[in-house]
Amino acid sequence: DHRRPRSCPRPDKYDQAIEILEEINQQPDSPLKGYIAWAIATCYRKKEDYDKAIASYQESLDLNQQLGNQKNVAKLWYWLANCYRLSRKYQQALDCQLKDLAIRQQLDDQPNIANAYYQIGRIYESWGQYEQAIAYYQQSRDLYQQLDKQKNVANQWYNLADCYRDWGRYQQALDCELKDLAIRQQLDDQPNIADAYYQLGRIYQAWGKYDQAIAYHQQSLELYDQLDKQKDVANLWYWLGDCYRLSSEYQQAVDCQLKTLAIRQQLDDQSGVANAYWKLGYMYQTWGKYENAIAYYQQSLDLYQHLDLQQNVANQWYWLADCYRNWGKYQQAVDCELKELAIRQQLDDQPNIADAYYQLGKIYKAWDKYDQAIAYHQQSRDLYQQLDLQQNVANQWYWLADCYRNWGKYQQAVDCELKDLAIRQQLDEQPRIALAYYQLGIIYQDWGQYENAIAYYQQSRDLYDQLDLQKNVANQWYNLAVCYGDWGKYQQALDCQLKDLAIRQQLDEQPRIALAYYQLGIIYQDWGQYENAIAFHQQSLELYDQLDLQKNVANQWYNLADCYRNWGKYQQAVDCQLKDLEMRQQLDDQKNIADAYYNLGRIYQGWGKYDQAIAYHQQSLELYDQLDLQKNVANQWSWLADCYLESGNYQQAVDCQLKTLAIRQQLDDQPRIALAYYQLGRIYESWGQYENAIASYQQSRELYDQLDLQKNVANQWRWLADCYRELGDYTKAIDYYQQSLNLHQQLGQNEKIANRYRKIGNSQRLLATNTPDTTQALHLLSQGEQSIGQAIEISKANDYKANQAYNYTALGLLYSEHLRRLPSNHPTLPEQIEQFETNYTMGLRLLSELGEIVDRAEEILDISRAYLEVNVLENLDRAEALAMESLQIFLDYNRRKLEASARQLLGEIYLRRVEGNQGNTKARAYQFFTESLELYRSLDIQGKVIELEQQLKGIGNRESGIGNRESGIGNRESGIGSSDNL
Repeated sequence: DHRRPRSCPRPDKYDQAIEILEEINQQPDSPLKGYIAWAIATCYRKKEDYDKAIASYQESLDLNQQLGNQKNVAKLWYWLANCYRLSRKYQQALDCQLKDLAIRQQLDDQPNIANAYYQIGRIYESWGQYEQAIAYYQQSRDLYQQLDKQKNVANQWYNLADCYRDWGRYQQALDCELKDLAIRQQLDDQPNIADAYYQLGRIYQAWGKYDQAIAYHQQSLELYDQLDKQKDVANLWYWLGDCYRLSSEYQQAVDCQLKTLAIRQQLDDQSGVANAYWKLGYMYQTWGKYENAIAYYQQSLDLYQHLDLQQNVANQWYWLADCYRNWGKYQQAVDCELKELAIRQQLDDQPNIADAYYQLGKIYKAWDKYDQAIAYHQQSRDLYQQLDLQQNVANQWYWLADCYRNWGKYQQAVDCELKDLAIRQQLDEQPRIALAYYQLGIIYQDWGQYENAIAYYQQSRDLYDQLDLQKNVANQWYNLAVCYGDWGKYQQALDCQLKDLAIRQQLDEQPRIALAYYQLGIIYQDWGQYENAIAFHQQSLELYDQLDLQKNVANQWYNLADCYRNWGKYQQAVDCQLKDLEMRQQLDDQKNIADAYYNLGRIYQGWGKYDQAIAYHQQSLELYDQLDLQKNVANQWSWLADCYLESGNYQQAVDCQLKTLAIRQQLDDQPRIALAYYQLGRIYESWGQYENAIASYQQSRELYDQLDLQKNVANQWRWLADCYRELGDYTKAIDYYQQSLNLHQQLGQNEKIANRYRKIGNSQRLLATNTPDTTQALHLLSQGEQSIGQAIEISKANDYKANQAYNYTALGLLYSEHLRRLPSNHPTLPEQIEQFETNYTMGLRLLSELGEIVDRAEEILDISRAYLEVNVLENLDRAEALAMESLQIFLDYNRRKLEASARQLLGEIYLRRVEGNQGNTKARAYQFFTESLELYRSLDIQGKVIELEQQLKGIGNRESGIGNRESGIGNRESGIGSSDNL
């Protein structure tokens, strides 16, 4: 990494030398002018002031050309090439080096011809053009072999190894380095034997084989120590530390780096001391200990400033910006990066100006400010293009693709990534080709095009496997697992994740093993297998704790909280989330503190404790606003809207959701604008304002369709169908569910397919209920049974436990409708009554296991109504007991609309008792209807208010009070607040 500061002599000595040399050079007609200019250039080069070095070398070159000293002219072309290469002006470097080569060939200076080939190889390697680099290194090696210069032959094997390592071709790198080592051992060249061990360590380190890397670094360190080369010993402690950092053994990494620092302080190597401070900062940053990192970066910056090493000062501003970005402190990150950019512009350091633009792009992307991010990435790309740095141009296409993906602009993301891929293929950069396939995979995954995503992940995995990059192979198994999980194909997700885990265990990558446990937890959690999920989240937490990765420990407390919330175990969820919050506060991790408040809001919202939920959502919103994270601010307005929706405060819900929409429109976040329309639809649907709900869902669907987000389009067809079902237009509801089903089938989303079959089946049942003709009704019920049967078959094959729970209750209700149509003496009555009871009991049991307490209570209401309305099932005591059970749940969880529904049903049950002349039943019916009416009035649900007023008017008349028996069982399934949402 060119950003890593290099150890340099103190520039004040060179400044003194330059001052003396320039004073000598003032003498007129000095025969030493050419040599003095050369010496001045050397001082500037060692100061890394390449522009002044180039100017002085050019002055010396002109004088030597006038004198006809071709050997010196060749040398000066060589040093000019070297300066241009170090300033990353590769075409100028190549032009100069070819002039050196031409003179060497004219002079028939074979050793320096070989050296020129080597230098051309270095230029091409730095330029990322590895094939040309290798060709020149080989020419250099072969010529040195002819000249029998074995030390130089060994050097070229070393350089070939270095080039193959940079190219990601580790086996070739290893083969070359072993040849270098063999020659060094024959020559008994102890310092270079130590250097060969170091290079073998670097190769294995880049290859992700850390045990071998550490072993070779230790061999190198021990030999340098025997040779009393303390500067090299310090360097090897540095590389050992880096190896431990990459294997996430952070304490060992810090221990090694402190040894580097101690030796450099003993040697009074000030530049090396500054470098060690930087490295300690980098280790603490990777460790997630940002305050420590900032402190060391600041020490490094101050020392480099004292040494007047401006390139390194600029580097430290870069690393401070990078650290603040990781920490989520984006304004500080921008401030630091702008300081770096200013220095690069003063130095006219064009490649690093381009790099500074890239870093600004990364900061703004992390900040969700995509317009600014894209503008900076484009500036970076264009400047790299002018400099003909194709590898960097490709990098910027990659980052532009990543930015568009995060912004939800998937076609632009694909277009950019294909440009990255094309350049990588031209450069034959195999690891980067594999990376491009991965990026295409994640774009298509976010786009909901799972088959394309899987195909690209597999291409990436297979190519990494060919390159024997096992760490990357494991990464792709992980990504495949995530993709299958998003697709609802949990068994495939599990299989892939276990393969990832197996490779991590072979590589002994402890942090990644912990990450694999986490992902297994997520798969089981999404699958509704909460006990397995909790077990894996705890394994992940314990391993992260052993590794002292506190940020990851906090993440796992968050994930445990989320899992317990989904399971309906709210107290455990709160306990876990408070532990996460406490750790975030200790780490001063402001962004994740806001996220912890949000999760506490979600938990209390699920628990029905809306005051606490709203308070936490507001805390989260305010902190995100302070951090200027507008995307998150919009999300919190949406969650506040959701909270008000569930608590029945619909106007407040609409107000909050409109604030969400306004921010997303300002951010031009099109997918989330569509999501906001959907959320408005949910609010209006729950409020009984179906026209507004339908209009909002249609806006959402149309925008998703424009964005080609077909899985979301399919979801909006479902929500529109729900609205029409609530309006009693069951034929249109079935048609819209079918359109949703067709899209989900095209996308291969089995979980959604099962859900839609059930919804079609329920709507067919409701249509049958409202069909007077018994033959037609029975035909509809037969279709409904087939639809629900398909839902059950798909859910069983994929072990969709949550889907199956609702499938069984739906099937039970369908049998109740059959029973409504059958005469009291029909021979199949006992069998169908048993089917009704067996299926709904099984569904309710599964919902209990899943912790779906409120949803289970909603299903119980439908069962209660069956016991009230179906003659052959009629059991008023059973109906009342079930309705009272549901009512208590709705009271416990503060679900006011559902409470109103339960009280209305209890009123109807007691009204039925009036027919049986049971005492005091009319008063109880009146009480329940009145309580229900008051609730619906407070909720401003006018349709239900009118319905209850009519029921109350009829209380005095036994006939009119019973007329609502054919309303239909279970006309709910709105999905409001259920697990089956977007």
